[in-house]
Amino acid sequence: MALCVGLVRPLVQAGVYGALGAAVLIVVTGAVCCLAVQHSLAAGWMFEHNVRRRFRAVCRERRLTTRDDRDNVVYPGLSRLIGNGAVLNARIRPLFGQSLADWERAAPAFALAYAVAAVRFRDNGDGSLTLLAGYQPLEAREFVMNEAEPVEGVDWRERLASVVVGTTEGGQPFALPFLDSHILIAGITGAGKGSVVWSAALALLPAAKAGVVRFWGIDPKRLELAMGRGFFGDRYANTDEQAVQLLERAAAEMLERAEGLAGHARRAEPSVLHPVNVLFIDELGYLSALMPDRKLRERAEKALSAILVLGRAAGFVVIGALQDPRKEVLNFRDLFPTAVAMRLRKPMVDLVLGAGMYEAGAVCDQIPPPKAGGAGVAFVVSEDSGIPVCVRFTWCPDDLIRKTAAELEPLAMRPQIAAN
Repeated sequence: MALCVGLVRPLVQAGVYGALGAAVLIVVTGAVCCLAVQHSLAAGWMFEHNVRRRFRAVCRERRLTTRDDRDNVVYPGLSRLIGNGAVLNARIRPLFGQSLADWERAAPAFALAYAVAAVRFRDNGDGSLTLLAGYQPLEAREFVMNEAEPVEGVDWRERLASVVVGTTEGGQPFALPFLDSHILIAGITGAGKGSVVWSAALALLPAAKAGVVRFWGIDPKRLELAMGRGFFGDRYANTDEQAVQLLERAAAEMLERAEGLAGHARRAEPSVLHPVNVLFIDELGYLSALMPDRKLRERAEKALSAILVLGRAAGFVVIGALQDPRKEVLNFRDLFPTAVAMRLRKPMVDLVLGAGMYEAGAVCDQIPPPKAGGAGVAFVVSEDSGIPVCVRFTWCPDDLIRKTAAELEPLAMRPQIAAN
């Protein structure tokens, strides 16, 4: 509009002919604007029309429709359409008697209809579903330390069974279990595996300060966990020999605790006497397959396998990160009940999350590269759900990690209270 006024003013100042030219210019400009608006509205209408047409076609073919008393076809409701040709987000009002599982079975058909790699459905908890087609970008959020979080009179089993470490596509808090589970993190270089590690460590800080959680760190790369060296006290290793010795020490403590609990309890309850031991292992594939010394590698594999098999009941949790999830690199990956798949090539996704998870919506190959905002984004599958959930883990600044490590170091060095 400002450009139009700027062109008209000199024409009007030129007299009658100038005024006539100005009028013509205004008419032409108005016509162009109307055409642009009309084209935009038409494009939006065509997009919605095509989405609805394909939605109804798939519903008919997958028997997600019913008929009314007059034998007319009744379709599930579809509203709040947002997206473009690559991404689609819409709300569905299922028909009575339909379940989330009914729609998940039709997901491959919807993916083919909308020409995307995968379609997922999310239960909104109000009788509606959200259809998510293609990769849905997630906004990064910085970790916020809650200094007021209580540590007295806490049911630590309940607290540690569900610890918030990020947000889902719907903006809801996402929690991981740090009891009775092990967590495998897989992603290419730069995918943001450190976001998972430090989101977990910082979220567990209240329990660590209360003496209910102890951190262990094995850092072959000497870079990732060294940022928070103070979290681990004397339970940190960054050389091959040290790493193996630390794993064997953890396995020995695990067996000692199990022996002490035998005949008294079926599992360890989180407490100062029996703290949960969280073992962070960076570059897990190096320990299991790539360590040059064969004897050290065999010792590491033996100790780690023992912890994975026997550690859950005794309160030992392994959080392992690696780049290559193939069986020849990590032959005990099935011992991790919770799996986190970050940016990966398509053939690797099911190796981490389980068979059929890519088709179920875990499109890890569509997560953008780090520079495009994909660091810290992952699809997570736990033994409870079996359905991939897209999560953005919180961003943990290096300064916060270093500051927290310095504060925690004196506590991390304190000796464990001996259980009677």
